[in-house]
Amino acid sequence: MATTSAPSVPVLLCVDDEPGILKSLQRLFVGQPVRVLLAGSGQQALLLMQTERVQLIICDMRMPQMNGAEFLAQAAQLQPDCYRILMTGYADLASTVQAINIGKIHRYVQKPWQNQELLDLVDEGLKMFRLVNANKQLTAQVARQNVELKALNHNLEELVQHRTGQLKKTLQQLKAMVAQLEQDQKATLEVLYNFISSSPSLSGEFALNVSQTCVALARLLNLPREQRQQLRQAGLFSELGKLGLPTHLQSQPLYKLSPIERSQYLQHPQYAEDILAPALHLHAVRDTIAQQYERFNGSGEPQHKVGTDICLTARVLAVARDFWLYVFQRLHPQPHSHEQALEQIRRHLGTWYDPEVVIALSTLVHSGMRTSDDHFSDGISVAELQPGMRLKHNLYNKKRLLLLPKGQQLTSATIDSLQRYESKHKETLLVPVEMVSPLDTSEEE
Repeated sequence: MATTSAPSVPVLLCVDDEPGILKSLQRLFVGQPVRVLLAGSGQQALLLMQTERVQLIICDMRMPQMNGAEFLAQAAQLQPDCYRILMTGYADLASTVQAINIGKIHRYVQKPWQNQELLDLVDEGLKMFRLVNANKQLTAQVARQNVELKALNHNLEELVQHRTGQLKKTLQQLKAMVAQLEQDQKATLEVLYNFISSSPSLSGEFALNVSQTCVALARLLNLPREQRQQLRQAGLFSELGKLGLPTHLQSQPLYKLSPIERSQYLQHPQYAEDILAPALHLHAVRDTIAQQYERFNGSGEPQHKVGTDICLTARVLAVARDFWLYVFQRLHPQPHSHEQALEQIRRHLGTWYDPEVVIALSTLVHSGMRTSDDHFSDGISVAELQPGMRLKHNLYNKKRLLLLPKGQQLTSATIDSLQRYESKHKETLLVPVEMVSPLDTSEEE
């Protein structure tokens, strides 16, 4: 079988039954950069082609037993890339046509040949052979590279899928961590609220009402959810700093304070700011509490900010806080209804309070505002609870201590815990619940 790699020196195979012609051809190529093989018949030439890689064949048409056309047809099967030249006489026109059809020759030359013409034909044929061979090698290389590229693409797809899976897993872990962090932060705030509510000098009921009114005003002012959350928390902790005041100032109504005592009292927002300082995620809540005694006309404390230089959430908190201070008889010795408290706030519209916020409070009062007491009349008994229910609102006891947060899904263990609480404290709870839908994606505020 012929070798597959081409030698560095091209091989020419000359086939003719006349030894003189073979010698002439051999002499013609002396000094040319080729190696010449001679065969006296088609059969002998085919045997040589079994072991030699041939680039070009020069074959006579008229030979006994096997003519040139027949030989070249078989040679084309053995080595399809070799360049084939047929030598014919003037009388061999029909045979030449036959050779073109069955022998698949590339060129033919008539006898007697012109040496230079034949040398030029051979040079042209070798160039054609190299071109065809290079094209086949390039095609094979492209095919191999396509296979490699396909495998690479497949591996890349697998790698991308693997990395995508890793990223999704990491993202899920991050989401779980964020959810846990938010839950931990929420639990910390709930404990802080209970600390306020359990303090003899502070009022959980007051904090709840201020917080609820802040959120209601924020909705009327079309504030985004983030600011509503900040106001809910600022309302709950607006009096947190009072824990740093002297004991006799913590529960004393404002109208009973002397000027010196009032000056001391107004420091409680800064105490709250210090208490909340480690909670970096509550910086907006701290700012709201710290600026709650700034007045719209600049006469407030501690920085005498004016108008919109006061953060909007602080302007809302100031209105909600003082409204409930009137209702709770802390700003005036006489009790105030909601309408009377609103009228007191209106008297300072544009001086102490932001007019836009006061207008929103007026709308809220006239539309029938909810209070923290509403949550205590809305719900079902503990005996009616079932696992899978979810709290619509925070669950407080009669002292306004938070027992369970809004959004918590009840389990058998949770229900048992509430039953034990009722039995221990001799208190009946009304639990505001709703059934949880599998498609419910609502967020708590």
